[in-house]
Amino acid sequence: MTSQEALKQISLCAANFGNADAFGDVLEDWIAFLGGRPGEIVIVDGGSSPATHAVYWNLFQAGRIDKLQVIRAEHPDNSRMTCFIQEHAAVAISAGKYILCFKSDTLPYRGGHEDWLVRAIQYLERPDTFAVGGSFNLPGRHHDAPWPGWYFSEKCSSNFALMKRQSFIDAMTEFGGAYIASNFTLPSPVADDGKGSTRYFIETALETYMKKHGQFTLARVEDPTWTVFHTNAAGSELVKVRADYLARKNIEPFMNAGYIQPLLGGCFYGKKRNRAKELRVAFGASALGPPWRALKRLLGGGQRT
Repeated sequence: MTSQEALKQISLCAANFGNADAFGDVLEDWIAFLGGRPGEIVIVDGGSSPATHAVYWNLFQAGRIDKLQVIRAEHPDNSRMTCFIQEHAAVAISAGKYILCFKSDTLPYRGGHEDWLVRAIQYLERPDTFAVGGSFNLPGRHHDAPWPGWYFSEKCSSNFALMKRQSFIDAMTEFGGAYIASNFTLPSPVADDGKGSTRYFIETALETYMKKHGQFTLARVEDPTWTVFHTNAAGSELVKVRADYLARKNIEPFMNAGYIQPLLGGCFYGKKRNRAKELRVAFGASALGPPWRALKRLLGGGQRT
């Protein structure tokens, strides 16, 4: 399979809210990361302002979006707690054999690795591989891959995940088929922890399916030539963070949060690290070893161990 043949089979999918200033540029970053324009680009909006709608429409008219769905801000589907409805819809209306889900506050970068997409599709044929992805802000390594430079994770984030479209559908159906069929009106199959857990329906469905079927997300160990960072930035802040990110400013401390576990409390590129929170998590995470080991990792500033 050539890279162009691989691209034709990809639906690049995103559910988005806001980020009018940066959305078009971030979309182009993901197209470049793929290696070219994919078979289709699908965007489902979650009740953004007219300014963001105008950005979408300009991209649609320019041929940079193929399928576009928007909803009014006052629509009942428009809620931070029900953003998964748009995430599900983006994949449901896609047509590619493979989907790559992304978020507009998640920034990709690669220098080289021109064959990555073809290799990733080949990896998806492994019985142990559900998705190829990354952008984990919390410890996520389950075990190393049997070849260097990759690891397997039990996590699967729609910040960045490439998978077979059918795998996504199977996971959704198995975990919450009746919930989806009810147009998300039945009680959620995700246990409500009182802290917003129900809004992570998509991730919970994917990870539950993976665990049941003995599958994992395959992630590349990050280095300066390959990073995917979830920034949690928006608006003008995202514009600045993106500029710094593409210039490769201070990226090393944020690499491989899901692999070597230096950012124990979760951390986003472009934001100041909360060392106090990281220490609290470190000393409470007995599985990571003695406190001195966790402290050493923290003081190492994200360097590899």
